[in-house]
Amino acid sequence: MRRASVILPLLGSLIFFGVGCISFSSNGSSSVSGEGGVFKSSDRGDSWVQKVAIPTVGDEVRSISKVDVVALAQDPQVADAVYIGTADDGLFYTYDGGESWQQPAQVSNGRVSSVAVSPKNKCIVFAAYGNRLIRTEDCSRTWEVVYLDPRQERSLTSVQVDRADPNQIWVSTDGGDVLRSSDGGRSWTSVQTLKGPVVELALNAADGRRIMAATKGDGLWRSDDSGATWKYLSEAHKKEFSGSTELVTDVAAGVSDPATVIVASRYGLIRSRDFGDTWESVPMLTPPKSTTVYALAVDPKDSNYVYYGTATTFYSTSNGGVNWIPKTMPTTRTTTALMVDGMNSSVLYMGVTKFK
Repeated sequence: MRRASVILPLLGSLIFFGVGCISFSSNGSSSVSGEGGVFKSSDRGDSWVQKVAIPTVGDEVRSISKVDVVALAQDPQVADAVYIGTADDGLFYTYDGGESWQQPAQVSNGRVSSVAVSPKNKCIVFAAYGNRLIRTEDCSRTWEVVYLDPRQERSLTSVQVDRADPNQIWVSTDGGDVLRSSDGGRSWTSVQTLKGPVVELALNAADGRRIMAATKGDGLWRSDDSGATWKYLSEAHKKEFSGSTELVTDVAAGVSDPATVIVASRYGLIRSRDFGDTWESVPMLTPPKSTTVYALAVDPKDSNYVYYGTATTFYSTSNGGVNWIPKTMPTTRTTTALMVDGMNSSVLYMGVTKFK
């Protein structure tokens, strides 16, 4: 599939001023009690500790324990620098591995669906913030809008930064749009509009020209030439694995093994070892279409280590799904974001959400 590209004009930079002071939305997320926020494991998910503290002055105690987390991202250069996107409470970040959290006042409410950190500059961070892509170049002191979808009802769903060339930025929307910037976000090209909302983008770690887009109901698409042409990947597997194009919730791509991609859907888990050309079912303890996988993660150093969360259980495998170890969740909330530390595979982060 080919798509005529359109260069979007550069939007005037709308700068939010502030220096990392903490504010909260009106839903009471500053309360210290709660089972939400972030949990951290230092033993590959065998045990978990809630990490929600916010530094305050005096005796006041605050936390992110009632925050619903939908996105996790780690600085590729600094292991203890972690960012979370929330469903309603904006963006939080930690520079000490979750021991304390801070929030930029400019991003203190609303949904942040995805976060990406430049692999070459730890102070450059992108966040999908409603219908805007925002960027900081000074470690969250100030933020500016680098892309604004003119349709206010639309939301950005994923942002990816090329590991080799951080000027190459990709974003997707719930309107099916895929856009690319080749100049660090100063200008944008609309490279494709797919049939359904794009849930997630997966950028090949070894070749930034190759990108996969997972849609909510139309399956998977891939471009091998920076978005110039697109190939539909789901024709075969949607027949063999019924439900594999429905209710796609997460996509995890390998880093040390960049050809490996795992997709969570209504079917369960499917995996490709050739970046989407062929697919296989990943064996699970539950039958196909019997449970919903809300979050998924692959160890960047060893794609045989896979983790996922359902409404009540956390699962881990060290052999690509041959054997799974189920663990009771450390909270009554649902896992909606999972991340393996890129520098220490024993460390995992879990973000949770209270579904109404």
